[in-house]
Amino acid sequence: MTRVNRSGIFSFFLVPVSVAFILFGIFSIVWLRSSVRTAEYSIAALDHRRMEILRDRKTLMAEKAVLLSIQSVKSKGSGKLALVFPDRIKVVYVKKDGKNNPIQGIFGGKAVVRALACN
Repeated sequence: MTRVNRSGIFSFFLVPVSVAFILFGIFSIVWLRSSVRTAEYSIAALDHRRMEILRDRKTLMAEKAVLLSIQSVKSKGSGKLALVFPDRIKVVYVKKDGKNNPIQGIFGGKAVVRALACN
């Protein structure tokens, strides 16, 4: 009778399978580390972009504050558009009484303006 050597057949399949598992494990670890490193680089790039956007936003807010300041509005309005701030004497106040009666306006302390009220 011939005897089959089980350890020879077992080692014949076991060695290549274990080598394949070890190689697969090594490659998967390398791939995972590479993926993590790529994700870290993209996160750093996005964080850098976010900081640039915040810096631009602060700059734009400062420019907006400068453009909306009273001195800026006065200089641009009086220069190009010939706008002036009204005197209290030149302001027209109109009172509305809620009815369709004529409205009396006060101009410089004198009642000179009459108009018909519209709802």
